[in-house]
Amino acid sequence: MQTVTALLSAIFLTAASLESFRALQATGYRPVRGYCKVYLTWYFLSLVSVQVAAIVLDMLFSFGCYVNLGLYAVIALFWGLVRRKSPLKFTKRIWRMIAAELILLAVLCLTVNCSYWVWLLPVTVLAAWAICLPIDLSVNKRYVDKATAKLAASNVVVVAVTGSYGKTSVKDMLSALLDDCIAPQGSCNTPIGIAAFINKTDLSKAKYLVLEFGARCRGDISELCKLYPPACGIVSGVCAQHLSTFKSLQNVIATKRELVEHLPPNGFCVLNDCDDIAAGYTECGECTKILSHFQLRIDVKKVDFQGSQLAVTLRGKEYDVQLPQISQYAPATFAMCLQTALALGQTVEQTLKNATGIRQTPHRLQLMKGNGFYILDDSYNGSAVGVQSCCKTLSQFDCPKVAITQGLVECGKLRREMNVQCGKMLGSVCDAAVVLGKNKKYLAEGISCCDCKLLFARDLQEAVRVAIPLVNGGILLFQNDLPDSAVI
Repeated sequence: MQTVTALLSAIFLTAASLESFRALQATGYRPVRGYCKVYLTWYFLSLVSVQVAAIVLDMLFSFGCYVNLGLYAVIALFWGLVRRKSPLKFTKRIWRMIAAELILLAVLCLTVNCSYWVWLLPVTVLAAWAICLPIDLSVNKRYVDKATAKLAASNVVVVAVTGSYGKTSVKDMLSALLDDCIAPQGSCNTPIGIAAFINKTDLSKAKYLVLEFGARCRGDISELCKLYPPACGIVSGVCAQHLSTFKSLQNVIATKRELVEHLPPNGFCVLNDCDDIAAGYTECGECTKILSHFQLRIDVKKVDFQGSQLAVTLRGKEYDVQLPQISQYAPATFAMCLQTALALGQTVEQTLKNATGIRQTPHRLQLMKGNGFYILDDSYNGSAVGVQSCCKTLSQFDCPKVAITQGLVECGKLRREMNVQCGKMLGSVCDAAVVLGKNKKYLAEGISCCDCKLLFARDLQEAVRVAIPLVNGGILLFQNDLPDSAVI
């Protein structure tokens, strides 16, 4: 009976560990990049609560271990039913780690009373990760090697896009403007993510492959350039972002510069000259540098709920362009993409003809029609520059504006400063703001400086319920990557 109880405990405890596996997966299986934050969540508090209850029950009742099984099953079921914006993906790697943890917990529960292992679940997940790491590294290497060999054997021209903000928007717009072009959907910007796209995609009919190069530490862009060598690139903009891993703005600047430095001498890099740091890369590397507005002028004729009307003047000739985006940075994005297409040899006429195929990028100032009001989804915006652009976009509309925000995450030591500023920017253009998450007190400090109604919410569902009655036919903004679960 003891063996059966231990095995059942191991099964239920492993199921309760899935939230820790999700947190580990969110770091790209690199625990040093924020996995420890799992200890500051309501999830971990619930584990500790169950741990205390399990010990007490085991001490008071002879049948406490059987009651504890029910507790483990309940907590596993509860966290399994909680909806997530980024749910756990059950990849082969995750299944290997789940199997390793199950075996580990079974041995532990047979050795020591199972009542004492609940609060250690985040640690046993790390142990399972470490056990499987040699296998996973070998599998990943073969997977990436397969993708790099496939890419090298093709005739496709790789265009790399990097930056602290705007990467996905640039990637999506450029892939629409170029003929015979393919690109991954969403924010596919890691070595494994790009390898997965290449391995499952037919490259034989493509002329161009637009890839987004992401980074959280110095050297990340260099690694991507070596694995998937780009012929040319774009730097969309540089600012303080992911400071919890980058540690300083100087490291961010150096990392984004790695793309320019790795491009071949016969290649080129388009630099966003609306961004001072990106424009400052003109002296880096050996490739040709092209400023985004070189011999190009873009004037915004009109912005409404149907999109942006632009007057594009290139080498003295004017063209009219209609974009579905309403964002304040849409003209700058279009300038970078147009310069890239022209530098690749595509005619301006063909490029502008393809502009009719441009679509909004999901979650990046994406405008949608709601029930009696408009929804502006900027939930994947995580930089101060992005918030500033968002506020400038909102200021163009004369209607009620309500924001739901948790501010800026991964700000490191600048957390308070950046979120107070974020609150001020949102408060200056919005009629009301609903704040939630761990930065709400800093956001409130900034919003309180403005003539903006301030409200608080425990979670996203409550925030929506509070915000909707205030919209009154206007715009409801979802700003930044809203949390899956509140942090204590």
